[in-house]
Amino acid sequence: MTLATLLTEQQRLLEGFLATLDEERKCLCDGVIDGARMSAIAETKQATLEEMETIEQARRERQQADGFGSGAQGAERLAKAHGAEDQWYVIRELAAEVRHQNLLNGHIISQRLEYNQRAIDFLNRAVGGSVYGPNGQSQHKGFGGISSKA
Repeated sequence: MTLATLLTEQQRLLEGFLATLDEERKCLCDGVIDGARMSAIAETKQATLEEMETIEQARRERQQADGFGSGAQGAERLAKAHGAEDQWYVIRELAAEVRHQNLLNGHIISQRLEYNQRAIDFLNRAVGGSVYGPNGQSQHKGFGGISSKA
């Protein structure tokens, strides 16, 4: 693969990954999380990450083969030597945006987990013990005097 092809593919994958992260964030922000949709998103993310790693490895090998060493400075020199500085800049910006969006989604997930844990803790205190048994079924018929009716 030529460097131009590698960079074009890397850019395409990063743009696709951003779209997947956007879909994930929208799903996370829905009132009720669609487990099947989240599972499909996770599979897409994993497949894209594997493709990105393959392309990145090929780019690093090209960088080494062309004598630019390893690391970010070598990558920048490689891009410059092939007249691809602008595309490399776009790739770096996309990668930074991917990191930011992934952190944001991670924060949303953490907040949802914390909320769920607080709800479970409240229910456990309300019924005087664990709400759920080892089989995942409710151990209580009622909620210790708390009405479960809406």
